[in-house]
Amino acid sequence: MHFLKGVERSAKKLVPHNWRKYFRVSKYELLMERRAPIDLVVHVGAHWGEDAAFYEDCCAQTVLWVEADPTTFAKLADELASRKGPTRHLLENALVSAEAGEELSFNRFNGDGSSSSVHASTGTYRERFPNSQETGEVLSLTSRTLPEILARHEVDISAAKRPMLVLDVQGHELPVLRGLGDGLKAFSQCKCEVSRVPMYEGGSMFEDIDAHMKKMGFRLASHRYVQVPRHGDVLYIR
Repeated sequence: MHFLKGVERSAKKLVPHNWRKYFRVSKYELLMERRAPIDLVVHVGAHWGEDAAFYEDCCAQTVLWVEADPTTFAKLADELASRKGPTRHLLENALVSAEAGEELSFNRFNGDGSSSSVHASTGTYRERFPNSQETGEVLSLTSRTLPEILARHEVDISAAKRPMLVLDVQGHELPVLRGLGDGLKAFSQCKCEVSRVPMYEGGSMFEDIDAHMKKMGFRLASHRYVQVPRHGDVLYIR
């Protein structure tokens, strides 16, 4: 795997930017382009909406962005307010989990806050990302389920032709998936951050997420199993 990563990095430097997706171990971008139009995207763990342009390129008619941190959410709202075009961007400030009404601790991390999580970091995380750490500020947030948020925005997954779920919630992926119940089966694909090594204390592990996705009728499409990253994104297709 380390050898493959080295080849990938070297290849990226030698080819034009728009060709680099062909040299990545992950086939996520290529698969998304082939499967377009992706008419609906539900993105949990939105941060600042960095993927907005890509979703628009995939012909998304509606994108529902859900972000837990109130400060990050304010920046997200500012970023998306400036976007032009036909895509409808919906926003929700909420911590998504398996059950609604739970009081959960949310650990803020330094930098841009993209690593903030309901889970504390592990030694493995701190070794891999030595400049990323908890600030010591912990928010108390009340959890909500994704079906509740979808209903609030009148988003009907079953009405979409090719809906996509995106989870970037720093170790809290499995509770979000479980909160959907059988509603997960209404999505055509799911991009999910996974970890094969413990990055967050008590965080979801790849093997558990993979077992849940298989149970719900999804298959891993972006990677061969031997190439699933220690920590990174994978794409499931149903």
